[in-house]
Amino acid sequence: MEKSTALVVVTLALQAVVSFAGPPPSKEVVAPPPPPPVSYFRGNEFDIGVFGTYVTGTGGGGTRTSRTFANGDVVTLSSSGSPDAWGGGMDFTYFFAWKYLGIRFQGAGVALSSQSVSGSITGANNSFHFSRSGSTSGGAAGGIITGDIILRLPLDDFWPNVHLAPYIIGGGGGLFTGAGGNTIHTRFPELNEAFNNASSNVENDRGLGHIGGGFEYRFTPHIGLFGEATYNWVSGGQHNFNSWVKDFVGTNVGFRYAF
Repeated sequence: MEKSTALVVVTLALQAVVSFAGPPPSKEVVAPPPPPPVSYFRGNEFDIGVFGTYVTGTGGGGTRTSRTFANGDVVTLSSSGSPDAWGGGMDFTYFFAWKYLGIRFQGAGVALSSQSVSGSITGANNSFHFSRSGSTSGGAAGGIITGDIILRLPLDDFWPNVHLAPYIIGGGGGLFTGAGGNTIHTRFPELNEAFNNASSNVENDRGLGHIGGGFEYRFTPHIGLFGEATYNWVSGGQHNFNSWVKDFVGTNVGFRYAF
């Protein structure tokens, strides 16, 4: 009887322990949440870029000027359209802790293509008239230096693995050319003199303002490819003969390294 009673007590005690201990532990494994997308564009980032550049003027049909000599002869000169230029440069960009905003310094050197020019001389009282064409001797060198504010939008903040960032830029700087030193060669000394005087009568160094935009694609967090275009307004000066000093469009394509 005592053994039966003890067995019942032990059985009830074991059931009570199981009830208070709860169900057996689950064998299901809970996966950790996926890591957030990694952007290749960072805050406090310093970039160095190298690029090739193409520049084309927006002068349209060219420019025209005239000069009257002491003997009454009138020389009329014109240049044909807006020249273009090829070159290259470098830029240096720093993005603040807020990685969407940065500042940039950019410099480029270009070689301006030769211009075709034409001229005519009309004698005093229309006593005679003839015309000739010529070209500037070689191309002119030019330099463009700008400082900009840059705003970018890294798309990999929203779409993982899309390491592309469109951006806009705006700022100003200076345009420096040797265009005024050109010489013109024709058969007639009077025409050459007029050409050269007109070509030299150009203020070479100008201020400019510009605005534009582009895209940068990052292959890694450090190496990227970019392309951009800007419209540039050139200030001051005499736009009377050399259309290089007029407003122009610049296009850059190159690589950047981000530190």
